[in-house]
Amino acid sequence: MSVSMIMTNFSAGELSPRLGGRVDLAKYANGLAELENMFTHPHGGASRRPGFRFIREVLGCNRLPAASLDSAIDWTVGSGWSVAAAKAACAGSQTAQSVLSRDLKLVADRIYEISFKVSGYQSGAVCVSAGSGSLSEFVSADGSYAFRSRADENGLLSIIADADFTGAVEAVQVREANPAARLIPFEFSTEQAYVLEFTDRNIRIFKNGGIVVTEEGDPVEIESPYTESDLPGIRHTQSADVMYLVHPEVQPYKLSRTSHVDWKMELVPFSSPPEEWTSEKGFPSCVTFFEERLCFAASPTNPQTVWMSKAGSYEDFGISDPVVDDDACTYTLSADQVNAIRWMISAKKLIMGTSGGEWWLSGGSSADAVTPNAVMVRRETTHGSAAIPPVVVGGVMIFLQREGRTIRELAYSFEADGYVAPDLTILAEHLTRANSITEWAYQQSPDSVVWMVRDDGAMLGLTYQREHDVVGFHRHSTDGKFRSVCTIPGPTQEEVWSVVEREVDGTPRKYVERMENQFTGESSEYAFFVDSGLSYDQGESDTVFTGLEHLEGKTVSVLADGAVRPDVQVKNGSITLAAPAKIVHAGLPYVSNMKTLRIEGGAMSGGTAQGRKKRISHVTVRLFQSLGLQVGYDGDHLERAPFRTSADKAGGPPALYSGDYEVKFNRGYDRDGQVYIRQDQPLPLSVLALIPEVSVYS
Repeated sequence: MSVSMIMTNFSAGELSPRLGGRVDLAKYANGLAELENMFTHPHGGASRRPGFRFIREVLGCNRLPAASLDSAIDWTVGSGWSVAAAKAACAGSQTAQSVLSRDLKLVADRIYEISFKVSGYQSGAVCVSAGSGSLSEFVSADGSYAFRSRADENGLLSIIADADFTGAVEAVQVREANPAARLIPFEFSTEQAYVLEFTDRNIRIFKNGGIVVTEEGDPVEIESPYTESDLPGIRHTQSADVMYLVHPEVQPYKLSRTSHVDWKMELVPFSSPPEEWTSEKGFPSCVTFFEERLCFAASPTNPQTVWMSKAGSYEDFGISDPVVDDDACTYTLSADQVNAIRWMISAKKLIMGTSGGEWWLSGGSSADAVTPNAVMVRRETTHGSAAIPPVVVGGVMIFLQREGRTIRELAYSFEADGYVAPDLTILAEHLTRANSITEWAYQQSPDSVVWMVRDDGAMLGLTYQREHDVVGFHRHSTDGKFRSVCTIPGPTQEEVWSVVEREVDGTPRKYVERMENQFTGESSEYAFFVDSGLSYDQGESDTVFTGLEHLEGKTVSVLADGAVRPDVQVKNGSITLAAPAKIVHAGLPYVSNMKTLRIEGGAMSGGTAQGRKKRISHVTVRLFQSLGLQVGYDGDHLERAPFRTSADKAGGPPALYSGDYEVKFNRGYDRDGQVYIRQDQPLPLSVLALIPEVSVYS
């Protein structure tokens, strides 16, 4: 006799394989064995994650100094070359191939994009190179060009003219094509929020789904004091349009904004700075605001010390004689071992995570403000924290334990009359057992998700809403590796931005990409479920779509006018469709998988269904605004569910489906009784519930 069972929600997310026998856990009924490229909603369902939209390639700063072509200084000038008036010119007097070179200390084996302009061309050809074994193509016409070249151990930029070249080379720029990068949010207000792309000694700005450019169309760039190796250690805090940045090896800086294109990076002009801050002793590594004071902490030689500015005067660390309550103050934690401060978060108290435990700092009592003569410090837990600032969700702080693999929530408990920090990863420890978290960011709306970048390039998600007991992990992959993530407010929901490293045409490249907003449309025309993708929405139908140079040689998925088209390969930056379309989305495909745990229930003779032979005759999948679906008992045995009906317009896409969809299972008895769901087409999928029909052999 068969029994209909129901999985009403998936709020527990993906659970560890080590819980395979814990059918006694309440979370077991709401958990999954696999949840890849899908996420759980706080209200229970699971949806396919949106795709990532390509924004811009990450490029390093220009390595060639300004005005470098005004004179031959620092150039090694070959026969026939002259350097003056912002040009490198060849008059054709060279008798053989001639080289103009400059030592830019390029790093061996790294790829550099060399862009330049040829003007006054008369004859011959010219090329550029970052290494003797990596020459660009020779060009023989006026115009602007860009080539990529691999540097060798010499670190030279070379401009090579053949014996016949007569003309000039100008506007030369040399930028690393795959630099280390980190994204940091800059939130002036909910209406004016930016994403800052930090690379080696350079910052670029993104806003409104694109890069901020000057009137001439060039990206706005800010010179930065931070090298490539400094990027992971940068910490920041912000007040209105001023951001304070710290790093233990760099003096504190502040970044200020006066308009979209007007930014300024400068040393913080402190008044009476602490004497412990020196180049020899190092500088603070943590910063935050607390009770109208700018607070710094943890220099290399004073890892347990907190320095607080004067109240209301963020850059003044002066002390009066006699001392008054609004003077700057300094406090050093006292502990039985060195507890280096890793982060600080401002709440009703100043919460601090250290290498040995979690502390708070406040005034003389819980209701008093901090003053030089009234500071109270207490240690609450002893788990120890990683050097990654926590994310704050409501009144709860989610932080990483010091090894970077255990996620805990720090919250006040009335029962314990203090702070407690339970382990959030205990039910999904397999996701971080072998790999640590390097970055994370919190997306408050629409579904309260913490997005985490793992050190192997995978991305994890944590749907978290403690008031409804929702703690569900999910994992995400792409054709490449996630390297950085941040969130900023958007017009309708918070935006997730990421740096993704992809291999394109045999070369590693990093792209800034933005996760598309969650799909809420009534038709599939505007469904965006491809990675590193672009959209085309034009008045006239066409078959050729350009602008995909960033995916050269890749095979991309295509959704055209709401219908899935065959995959095509990008050639010369464009794709050609077999039939014309107006609204097209094209990008890298990704697969979404969802697999249930071993079914428990349906044993008519009593006892457990675990270990018994069972058969699933069919499954009813409750869907919401979905299209395209495969269902089976494992990843190799899936049946594609048809959605087209006689009511659908001929030649157009099927309508999105909401309701119960029954799929028959073509399998006999087995001992697991698991349901596998897959979506491999660029279409939406939202599963609200699963209702399998199960027979258990007794």
